[in-house]
Amino acid sequence: MRHEFDVFEKFSDGSTLWRACIAGRYEAHRKMQELAEHSENEFYAIDIQSIKNLPPISRRNAAPDGRAVAG
Repeated sequence: MRHEFDVFEKFSDGSTLWRACIAGRYEAHRKMQELAEHSENEFYAIDIQSIKNLPPISRRNAAPDGRAVAG
């Protein structure tokens, strides 16, 4: 079963904005990386049904080829 993840953007003032709902862990991770390429803010995803989170991604920890970089 593919979980659905809601992707959010977290702003420097602590507020958040919903950006997308993506089916699948891998696809959600890729969407966060794509969004992070165009923003200085942090992105995170939550599977609301199982309350599972993916690690947050920001431009600072995303490699140019889209892979997460250990920080």
